[in-house]
Amino acid sequence: MRSWILVAMVLLGVVGSFGYAYAITIGGMTELEVRPYLKGGTIAWDQLGGIGGHKSIIAGGLNANVKLSSLGAAVNLEKWWVAERLDDDKGIIPKEGYSIFTDVKYFLKTDSDFLFYPYTGIGFEEWGKRETSESWKSLKFFNWAVGMGVEQEKGYIKAGITKPFSVNARDGSDPTPRYGFCAEGGIKLKAFLIGLFYKYAGFEDPDAKMTQSGLFIGYSFK
Repeated sequence: MRSWILVAMVLLGVVGSFGYAYAITIGGMTELEVRPYLKGGTIAWDQLGGIGGHKSIIAGGLNANVKLSSLGAAVNLEKWWVAERLDDDKGIIPKEGYSIFTDVKYFLKTDSDFLFYPYTGIGFEEWGKRETSESWKSLKFFNWAVGMGVEQEKGYIKAGITKPFSVNARDGSDPTPRYGFCAEGGIKLKAFLIGLFYKYAGFEDPDAKMTQSGLFIGYSFK
């Protein structure tokens, strides 16, 4: 069994103490929802020449959503860490990172219970190695995304294309960004919200690609 599965099981055991969600309706039209969450999964790092590796990660974050009629907006704050000791990949795989992301969406009216929406957003990220044996020590960059999503009373799924820009490297040359991809989806099982996430981001010169994937868990108090 991979170590990230063990991490996810631990998160499932503690999420009842740390996770909650609540919604506030203002004036009968505006709905505000705030939700902290926990993640467990893996990080895969790949560079030319076979340099890289796979490690488990854990993450925590806070997501705030506002709905006003057919418009929606969200702000997401997240911090992640590599949950295993680095060995041969020390100084190569980013050890930690954080992101601040905000997006806006437009809900399309349909005759079904499903709400479809296009979205676009912009955010800021930093990845850090702390120490390095390869190129940069940390990267700071803005990140743009555009995509589609669908939600229903019992769950949701969304996916989009991403592109970093204004990349700044510490102790190294600024790499050229490439297009990436992100997706997530969740289902509600009574009071639990359980879902999967996937994030791919990469750079050229030096050629390096990062993939994060795994499980996120939330708990809703009604």
